[in-house]
Amino acid sequence: MEVASHGFDTLRPIWEFSEGLPAADFGWRSDMLVRGFRSQVNTELDYRNGELSTAETWTWQDPTNNTLRLQLRGGRHLAAEFSVPRLLDDSAVNLRLGTSDEATEVLEYVGSLAGALIPGSTAPTLQKLSRVDYACDLYAESGGPGVIAAGGQFQFPGTRKLNKQLYPYEGAIIRTPQQTMRTYSKGLELIHKLTPGQRKEHAPIIQLALEKGLTRMEHMSRPRKPMSLEYLRGGSQMFADKLQQGFPGGRVYIGGLHKLRAQIDALPVSAQRRTSLIAFATRYATLGHEGMQVAYSRPTFYRQRKQFLEYGLCLDDVTQFCGEVDFNPVIKYLRAA
Repeated sequence: MEVASHGFDTLRPIWEFSEGLPAADFGWRSDMLVRGFRSQVNTELDYRNGELSTAETWTWQDPTNNTLRLQLRGGRHLAAEFSVPRLLDDSAVNLRLGTSDEATEVLEYVGSLAGALIPGSTAPTLQKLSRVDYACDLYAESGGPGVIAAGGQFQFPGTRKLNKQLYPYEGAIIRTPQQTMRTYSKGLELIHKLTPGQRKEHAPIIQLALEKGLTRMEHMSRPRKPMSLEYLRGGSQMFADKLQQGFPGGRVYIGGLHKLRAQIDALPVSAQRRTSLIAFATRYATLGHEGMQVAYSRPTFYRQRKQFLEYGLCLDDVTQFCGEVDFNPVIKYLRAA
């Protein structure tokens, strides 16, 4: 398993204008609409005094690169969300992740753009980061399904509220209210996400990603309290820490289809039923979630899945990969970066 790249992906920074903007001025509002901003007024209840208040939000979506969105609240606070690689390369493929310096460069660009775009303002002051995504792309080769299955066993120590979504061969999402770890096949993501024209344009890249088992592991941090800008300086170390905490000992053993077959063989059911379950599990391990929904009608697919739950079997963990996934070399590489 080889590290193909690592760096920052999505960021959500927060700026503040030194002086409030003339949000009530008719001319200013008209100019905002001309420049592509849209206004929305929300009514909120202040639970401390029981009074209702209104808050206006202006939103803007980049018409040339839909990765960039701006949101102005209260005439002073500005938030943005964007993918660092997509702003750097203007490409929907999103394979080159951003370094700390590149992330800082993009933040400065977006701040200057907002200052020029919003009438009556100068460049705002960057305050905090409310979301940071750091990712690592791995050339997992034939071990890609095993890395994805291992991603499904990622742990957030000390967390009680944990939501898991596991799709054999395709991806695994482990989510808490403040953090998310995603592990997925980058080649399959491109096939599902890109338009037919984009798939044709980037066919060699997609094919290489599938052949090399390109697998992305991505950690999203979205804490209740926004993060300091210093967070951008230690991205690789932070990610290495997360992998070490999430995979105690750095190694995960994946029992794969062999383990599930043994569990099915031990069920007190007829031989015909066991054969049916094994056949379904084998196709699931090969085709993945998306492929199975194409091969089966929706009612049949979910009826079959329900049978595994009734027998106490975890179908989502199944994969053709069987063996140990060792993340220690990846952790060591990230610490040295």
